Amino acid sequence: MTDRKAIDILLIDDHIMFADGLQSILNSNDNIGTLKSVTSAEEGYQLIAQEPIDLVITDIGLPKMNGIELIKKVKARNITVPFLVLSMHIGRELVKEILYAEAEGYLLKKAGKVELLNAVDRIVNGGTYYGSEISSIMMDLINDKKPNKLKTRAELTSREREILQLICRELSSKQIASELNIGVCTVETHRRSMFQKTNSKSVIGLIRYAVENNLAMWD
Repeated sequence: MTDRKAIDILLIDDHIMFADGLQSILNSNDNIGTLKSVTSAEEGYQLIAQEPIDLVITDIGLPKMNGIELIKKVKARNITVPFLVLSMHIGRELVKEILYAEAEGYLLKKAGKVELLNAVDRIVNGGTYYGSEISSIMMDLINDKKPNKLKTRAELTSREREILQLICRELSSKQIASELNIGVCTVETHRRSMFQKTNSKSVIGLIRYAVENNLAMWD
């Protein structure tokens, strides 16, 4: 991974053998700082509410409160920690649930080590990561939800729209800053402004807004 800052990660998975393997992969990278692992969403929520965490990696099928319910609960409290969902399953309804919970990433458990570390790197640097199979379903779902009448796209400044288009291309804040020759703090300021204007709680929420308002552009 490219970021030199130590990354504090919380792993939530009730399959101990899988969680142990995932911890081994993550600990092999020098950028990982603190890595904590719990087996339930309830335990995870308590840690998220009490401690600074850079990324939560969670399974979906957890006992009692599932992973999607956890994401919604955390986002409802405006806690800004990003989520990477790991699952063995893929399907239109599942992708829809994760998309509208506004998880920053979704990766199938069959993914390899390199893709996992790339996903972690991109998300902690302010981007998103949805596997290729998942991205295709996600874009179909967003396009299906396009309203007949556009929302108030004039709310965003020209610079904000420019940054939003780069966000849709899955660039991190650092990459956007380099592309536009501005500071990372400036990018983050614009992101916070867009969150407020679009009533979004995550980068995925901004992408949804962009697609629904014909502001998204891909190469």
